[in-house]
Amino acid sequence: MSYDALFSPIKLRGLELKNRVLLPGMNTKMVKNKDFVSDDLVAYHAARAAGGCGLNIVELVAVCPQVHAYLYLGLYKDEHIAELRKVTEAIHANGGKAGVQLWHGGFVPQEFFDKTNKLETPDTLSVEDIHRIVNEFGAAAKRAVEAGFDTVEYHAAHTYLPHEFLNAYLNTRTDEYGGSFENRCRFPLECIKAIRENIPEDMPLFMRLDAIDEMMPKNMSEDDIVNFINMAADAGVDIVDLSRGNARSNATVYEVPPYNLEPGFNMDIIANVKSRIKIPVAGVGRINTAKLANELIAEGKCDMVAVGRAQLADPEWCNKSREGREDEIRMCIACTQGCYDKVIDPKSTHITCNRNPMLCLEYKGMPKTDAPKNVMIIGGGIGGMMTAEFLKARGHNPTIYEASEALGGTFVLAGKAPKKGAFTEAALWEAKQCARMGIEIKTGVTVTPELIAEVKPDHVVIATGAEYTAPAIPGIDGADIVSALDILSGKATAHGETIVLGGGGVGIEVAQYLYEHGVTNVRIMDKVRVANGTGMLRNMFLNLEYTPDQIKRSNKSNVTEIGDHEITYKFTDKFKKTSVKTRRFDTLVVALGAVSRPTEALTAKCEELNIPFDVIGDAKKPGMGIDATAQAYEVGTRI
Repeated sequence: MSYDALFSPIKLRGLELKNRVLLPGMNTKMVKNKDFVSDDLVAYHAARAAGGCGLNIVELVAVCPQVHAYLYLGLYKDEHIAELRKVTEAIHANGGKAGVQLWHGGFVPQEFFDKTNKLETPDTLSVEDIHRIVNEFGAAAKRAVEAGFDTVEYHAAHTYLPHEFLNAYLNTRTDEYGGSFENRCRFPLECIKAIRENIPEDMPLFMRLDAIDEMMPKNMSEDDIVNFINMAADAGVDIVDLSRGNARSNATVYEVPPYNLEPGFNMDIIANVKSRIKIPVAGVGRINTAKLANELIAEGKCDMVAVGRAQLADPEWCNKSREGREDEIRMCIACTQGCYDKVIDPKSTHITCNRNPMLCLEYKGMPKTDAPKNVMIIGGGIGGMMTAEFLKARGHNPTIYEASEALGGTFVLAGKAPKKGAFTEAALWEAKQCARMGIEIKTGVTVTPELIAEVKPDHVVIATGAEYTAPAIPGIDGADIVSALDILSGKATAHGETIVLGGGGVGIEVAQYLYEHGVTNVRIMDKVRVANGTGMLRNMFLNLEYTPDQIKRSNKSNVTEIGDHEITYKFTDKFKKTSVKTRRFDTLVVALGAVSRPTEALTAKCEELNIPFDVIGDAKKPGMGIDATAQAYEVGTRI
């Protein structure tokens, strides 16, 4: 299919972009010690530029040291220029154009990431401080030019400092920088003017802004947003990059939208704003296919599209789309496990991706082996398939042995939950990819120690996954007690008053599945907290999509015994007082008890025959899909 609108050039002042795709500024955490750019960030941007992206926006850079949290880049001293020049040169060398996001985080750096940061918000800043920050935006813009950037983007969205000044709830000042709408616009407009004065006349200025202000006690109206954009245009902004979300409410979910939101969910709001302003618009909001992106531009809903996580999952997204190779695109599944959960996890050194565990590791490359090995991969789930792909790409000879009649494993089953169909599609895509790569696949074969001895592979990878084992609760074998996996696979049904035992990801999804299939009296019970460990955004969406009356939740409820359609549990209240209670059920769905399938016989045979082996994914330890794919990459590039 031809995507003429998407892959047509666009000119903004003196900058001509070869297509309408931009890689938005997304935090990667790859900055080193706040000041240094290493090979990882350079290679990450080089890969997307080589993949055909028209404009790479380098993630936000702090314009002043006061709000420079550990995970951000900086552009407030001259030493930063040479560091960021490494990135611009790599983007240019690979056929792309480079932009950078100029940023002051307001309350976000100090509140969410780094307590050593100064809290700089509208109510804490003096007029002298405001003037200093305005000048710092201008100075950062000047350094961006010296670093070789083709454009700069002024970040005024997501409750960062400019947005805080614009919003009447966050800005309670009573001087010339607060109160009326015009006064609240003063600081953001002064920043724009300072930036414009420090960049060449023919360099375009982008601005990131929320298309809608929402879920706060006071919000900017659509008229306010439109009027501010038009004032910003008069001050020198050439194109507005319309996003959504803030860090003061559940609207956070719209910044990095999970699978709960449909592709293009934000575009009608953006199109409405676009119809009322006088500059072009770049739109964002789970735009994950070229077909959707092309339609949005062709229909006039936007002039450019921000394709973020789709290019994280596949850096060749643009080239493959333009060349009609959409079937080869490794699609983002919007799980947010790697691109968001890793950002807020202080233990993670960089973001990653469920579908693309090479993300942020592009600098390591995919070195070819000089000693091809015959590798037996036991298990054709997501981990086993991706291990085979990495091995094949390096020149090894992997063979997948799958006990069932089809590849895919639990990823296929995960797609049965509401709005998670992309998981099933991802598993089926990986199976096709294995076939495209010429990987030998043997389905309907259960690997035994004897088969290992017969085949005598050079290396064995065990990816047999996990299985359900009933937890050790007295009465667990009673009537009308079924597993969550049997519900999702269609082997069992639920009726009447239904309790889901276990509030992790599987428990939540089976509760949603039941509710959507007509079982309206559903309660999730967990001994700690419902949604514990599921990730912040998916936790938020449980509250946004289902009220407590639709899906009831019982925290700190530890089931100790099951009788005849009745459970006994210990409940701990907010005062840490524990009491014993009972609750009846018509159906009890058990979302606990996943254990690794036994691997001891297989590993013992490998040891006996001196065959090196690895155990990965749920076979090693029940966990998330992102753990399995990360281990697939590690093993696939180590053997």
